Amino acid sequence: MNIMTSDGFPQSEASRGNVGRPWLSVVLPFYRKLADFERVLPLNAVHWARPGIEVVLALDEPGEEAAVLALIERFAQIRWKVIINDAAHAWRPPCKAINAGVRASAGRFVLVHSPESAYAGDALTALLQAAMGHARGVAVGRVGFARFDELTGAADTLHTTFARHVPPELLLQTFYGSLCCAREAFDAVNGYDESFEDWGGDDDNLRVRLEMAGWQLLACPGAHLLHLSDETRTGGEQFDRDLDWIRCTPHEALAGDVDWGRDFDRIARDDSAGPWATDAPDWLRAAPTVQVVPMGSRRQCEVCARLLHHEASAFHCPCCAHLPSPERPPTAPRLTSRLRIVCVLQVRNEARNLPGCLDHLRGHVDGIVALDDGSTDGTADILRREPMLLELLSNPPCDDGAHVWHENENKRRLLEAARRHGAGWVLVCDADERYEHLFLRHLHATVDSLPDDQLVSLSMASCELWNSPDAWRNDGPWGRKSRARLFRLPQQIAFDQSPALHGPWLPDDAQRHGLMFYSRYRIYHLKSIRHADRVVRRDLYTRLDPSRKFQAIGYEYLAEEGSGLQLMRIKADRDYDRSTLPPDLQSGQAPSPSVLAKSPR
Repeated sequence: MNIMTSDGFPQSEASRGNVGRPWLSVVLPFYRKLADFERVLPLNAVHWARPGIEVVLALDEPGEEAAVLALIERFAQIRWKVIINDAAHAWRPPCKAINAGVRASAGRFVLVHSPESAYAGDALTALLQAAMGHARGVAVGRVGFARFDELTGAADTLHTTFARHVPPELLLQTFYGSLCCAREAFDAVNGYDESFEDWGGDDDNLRVRLEMAGWQLLACPGAHLLHLSDETRTGGEQFDRDLDWIRCTPHEALAGDVDWGRDFDRIARDDSAGPWATDAPDWLRAAPTVQVVPMGSRRQCEVCARLLHHEASAFHCPCCAHLPSPERPPTAPRLTSRLRIVCVLQVRNEARNLPGCLDHLRGHVDGIVALDDGSTDGTADILRREPMLLELLSNPPCDDGAHVWHENENKRRLLEAARRHGAGWVLVCDADERYEHLFLRHLHATVDSLPDDQLVSLSMASCELWNSPDAWRNDGPWGRKSRARLFRLPQQIAFDQSPALHGPWLPDDAQRHGLMFYSRYRIYHLKSIRHADRVVRRDLYTRLDPSRKFQAIGYEYLAEEGSGLQLMRIKADRDYDRSTLPPDLQSGQAPSPSVLAKSPR
């Protein structure tokens, strides 16, 4: 760590026996950004040309190398370092480029932001001062999004444009776009997570891990950056709530391994070899003290998905129940003699999976209503023997070749039957699904905590078990599947607005007027464990929806593995009742350790 002197600055390198080096390295991840960077560079050049600063361009593909080198030659007053990735590739998150830039940097402190960001004021100094003035501090500035054409008029300066786009309130979502800290902070967590392949959440993930490693996030209200482009943007166009949750619940501070930042390192230009002043430059010493606000990261609860530092639980959460929540005091259980929670099942030829499904629900719900959709095996007999069964609906038996799915009509009949039997709430389950213990144990407490005067629903994470009963797939679309499976039953039950296939269980009124609470409770799906079952599932939906009318992504992915396969091992506290698995799956083999990802739970 840096050794601080009495005036608040790190002890000089000369007094520590080291050669001089930059005070700050500005690291810019760069992927085909030449056009925008050429327009932003003149706006930032006066800041970057100061003594004690180097600017590191981490070009994540070689196509713009010559043009970038020619451009920065026109700004020779800036001390540049340019590193190149010689491998051409499609866009990817900037994590590897940032890490490569940080690894190549020489500065005591590092400032990371995008090459399209212009300083509205002296954001660079404000962020550096904040990071220097607080032990283990990580300074974060505010970002606004604007178009280049908004800066054409004399009155439309960077300051006024920022003020027009960013509200004066210090909102959490505006503190993005820049991060400044001592180099040691990156070393403490192995930098950005280089395993990410999708857009979004990489900044949040780094902040959470820095916090876990003992670093303090510092919001700098006076550090303003404008992210400029030719199109209108807000910064959240591609936000994916499920992916955001995954990014914000890492299980440990370290990402990857000690070889972070080595994806590419060819140096195309390096101005850092010359002498650097060992004492803080005048512009840094003369800067006024900046205001900072200690802030928490966007770390989220693993069950209710609330922002731990910024939100109260919206419903009963076993992980958060012990924490004080003055905004929402505990709710006393509602005592009632009527059936409150009825489980509905739509099944067809599920004699293999159904007994275990019924076993795992028994004792947790107040009754079961089932619809046998033309089974030709023993499904109906199994249901008739179930002591929790309230009503069995059925369609005439028929073989697979003659069977036609009528999902919405089946759902309507099931919900109408549940209402006839006094259901206030409905829990949906398929025969090949198992709810986790944690959810079932707290099911009634969760219902008691939800508003009783609204059409409320609770979404859950759908986890596809893969190759074994104790690991679920988490890469690509697999880790982002969520469904509303628990909901208050409306008076009007219709599905006129729902697609004929893959539609939600929520009736039209609940979709139009209801309130959905997002959770990360889990429901595990069994029919992806075996490759043969995955193929059958893929072929079934391909036959039912050959033109991909009801799912644009298609169905090939249901049976594909690919090089990016990642599996999450199920921890003991998030397990389900393994004894309810079909006998042939209870002895399933565990997946290879090479495909197991680090689980946040």
